[in-house]
Amino acid sequence: MAAFLSGCVERRFRIETNPPGAYVSINNTPIGPSPADVQFLYYGDYEIELKKEGFETKRIKQPVRAPLWAYPPVDFVVENLAPFKISDIRVLCYELDPVIVPNLDQFKAEGESYRQRAAGLPPPRFPEPPPKDKKDAPPKSDAILPAPKPMIVPPL
Repeated sequence: MAAFLSGCVERRFRIETNPPGAYVSINNTPIGPSPADVQFLYYGDYEIELKKEGFETKRIKQPVRAPLWAYPPVDFVVENLAPFKISDIRVLCYELDPVIVPNLDQFKAEGESYRQRAAGLPPPRFPEPPPKDKKDAPPKSDAILPAPKPMIVPPL
């Protein structure tokens, strides 16, 4: 009788990407290409990384919030005593952005225009150092300093 009353909760992610086939890692654990289906043990934040050639790598901090039946004391009853199986399947969909290839000729042209503008600028001016007062100046290294006065310690 007890075997029939044991409850069961199934927790799963289904990670889908557009375009499909991105390599999925969850909390630095490699999973495989998307769409990926993975079990998870706890509710909270997960670090998801998606990589695909020709697309920007996407790193997401994905919060997975617990349903109401997953809080104490209800969770004990649901996970251990409920006579049915509960499935908590989260479908997470992400859009990947294509890699933007920079136009190197445009970069060179912009750099040359900045170089030409900088050639017409006057040289930089540095502020004048403040005048040093003789009394505030540190002593010269070859200056003779007076000997320190001996300290007299009274006997105990």
